[in-house]
Amino acid sequence: MFTTKKSAVRPDGMTDPRLWSRILMAPLPATRDGREFHGALAQANDLPLADAREIEVEYRRFLYLAAISDAPRVVPAQIRQAWQMHARNPDYVHFCTSVLGKPLPLDDTTRMLGASRAYHQTRAAYMREFGHRPPALYWPDGVAPRVPRWLVAHAAILGLSGAFAYGRGEPLFLAAGVGLALVLYGADLYTAHLGRKRRAFGDRMSDDLSHFLNRTPGQ
Repeated sequence: MFTTKKSAVRPDGMTDPRLWSRILMAPLPATRDGREFHGALAQANDLPLADAREIEVEYRRFLYLAAISDAPRVVPAQIRQAWQMHARNPDYVHFCTSVLGKPLPLDDTTRMLGASRAYHQTRAAYMREFGHRPPALYWPDGVAPRVPRWLVAHAAILGLSGAFAYGRGEPLFLAAGVGLALVLYGADLYTAHLGRKRRAFGDRMSDDLSHFLNRTPGQ
């Protein structure tokens, strides 16, 4: 079991201490060659092992904060890396339902309007639940909302179609521009989905190869 510099469990004042105990005790996925979650995280992101252990602890705290409320929880970049790695595991959905008691699909809340406000609310919930400020190394003071890809292209398409529609008195130009922007947005979502599938496939292939190369004779 891991240890942290601060008290791992603060049952007095926590919304759901039993949930926190479950999250602390629940094993996170290990690789087939025996690397624990924090070891795989360290290797995947070129981190010192001690830092990866701390990120694992902070990731468990994020899971708790996400589980006790339906409010949007914005996760900082380093902890999101742990979330992404966990979410690629085939048992992630079962982990969420059995340990957290609710589904927790991987999303990108830094793209939503009000991301900075939601992030500060997440940090405030952290302080209430755990009795201390989140470590600044992993939870910086703020996050910058991510601008959606192709935003300039969407703006140009809508602007030009609106100008043509106004100049020629043909609203169909505007409708065509909106349609084209929606097609571009759909293509963006589809390519992002394919990218996630390719990364997951590559992770499985790498894991299987690692397992094969690390087998001992007779296995």
